[in-house]
Amino acid sequence: MGDDIVRVRNSSYAKYEELLMRRDEIKKQAFLYERAYVREFGDLILDVFRMKMEAIRKKKTIGYCQAFANRGESVDQKALQAYLAKELAEYQEKLDGMIRDHEAAKKNWQISEADLLRIKRIYHRLVKKIHPDIYPLTDENEELSELWQRLIAAYNCNNLREMEETEFLVNALLEKLESGLSAVSIPDIDEKIAELEAEIEKIKSTDPYQYRYLLEDETAVSEKKGELREELKAYEDYCRQLDEVLSGLLQKGVTLTWRMN
Repeated sequence: MGDDIVRVRNSSYAKYEELLMRRDEIKKQAFLYERAYVREFGDLILDVFRMKMEAIRKKKTIGYCQAFANRGESVDQKALQAYLAKELAEYQEKLDGMIRDHEAAKKNWQISEADLLRIKRIYHRLVKKIHPDIYPLTDENEELSELWQRLIAAYNCNNLREMEETEFLVNALLEKLESGLSAVSIPDIDEKIAELEAEIEKIKSTDPYQYRYLLEDETAVSEKKGELREELKAYEDYCRQLDEVLSGLLQKGVTLTWRMN
């Protein structure tokens, strides 16, 4: 199996391999900057989004009640709640995802420089063996593909123990497949090098990688929090206005009815 695949070791291959690792390192940095951003601003961002949802809920309630008032009908409370749940389902799903991300970001692993170095070395060893862009069998073999994804997740989160376990499993699987002795030549390698260089620049010039500059600036962090607090207050004020509108509708004769079953 290994005899029909040839690893081409030349300057272009070495550069391609180095760029793959560089690209993945920058992706990891972007991931960690995003986690740091959520840890710094997540509570306020969640408060703003919840209040935005409350404003939407109140506005849709007003529209629903107004439609019934125009027809001279009373509003069934259970039907109203079912309508609101349906209308806000997408927002609730987004909020649930934001909460999960926030909880994950708070799990801030403390790790030593020595362990960081071990993580980097394990990752580099496995990149040379099973990175999908240089070793097609990784995409073709389900078990190997799952191990690669497991490696990426552990690498992003600086989970040394997971990486050590993954390396053991990768080596065992490669030995079983009798394919650890070889890799593959890379067609159009110069084009792929150019693509990687462009991808690296794009990652570095956009969020979440760009969050690093905000997070490193105490004044900018303070200003960002101030903006979020102002946005939260604006939604709170808007909700109070909507409460007044809804109260006015009730005073004008809109009635709410409850069904017991």
